[in-house]
Amino acid sequence: MLIFLTALVCVLGYFGYKSALKFFYPIKYEDIVLKASETYKVDKELIFAIIKCESGFDKNAHSRANACGLMQITPETFDWLKTCYTHDEKASRSQLKIPEVNILYGTLLISILLKKYENEETALSAYNAGISATDRWLSNKNHSPDGFNLENIPYKETRDYILRVKKAKNIYKKLYFKKE
Repeated sequence: MLIFLTALVCVLGYFGYKSALKFFYPIKYEDIVLKASETYKVDKELIFAIIKCESGFDKNAHSRANACGLMQITPETFDWLKTCYTHDEKASRSQLKIPEVNILYGTLLISILLKKYENEETALSAYNAGISATDRWLSNKNHSPDGFNLENIPYKETRDYILRVKKAKNIYKKLYFKKE
């Protein structure tokens, strides 16, 4: 931790605050993200934030839940998206680590979740914990008094994930996409 803080102070001192933020919140795969954002009508800042939080822009990332690629999609979710929404029989599981494939399918997934839940935090909950878990929480008055907003998410990992993505989205918006 001390090494990280020392590196952070050095980066801040040498490059300045905005440059340091750009170091920790990079823009990578911009053309693919912009295409996916336009295709599926999802904020580009949200896509960058999900990639940052899911994989740290490591296209070879692989989780213990068998999710892979930049947006950490499981092979089962990929198959579901492929057959139910895009009818793209050409894409295969082996292509999940290809940035264009992963970002397009990950953006498709978050767009479906945003439409289903009409609430970004709830959509992010489903992206992280799954649709089944999120639907269970929404139907439980202890977690969602109104059946729409999640006020008490039982999984700490999901609560933390939502906060990290929202923070990253805000940083991306202010750092790269704020209209001056």
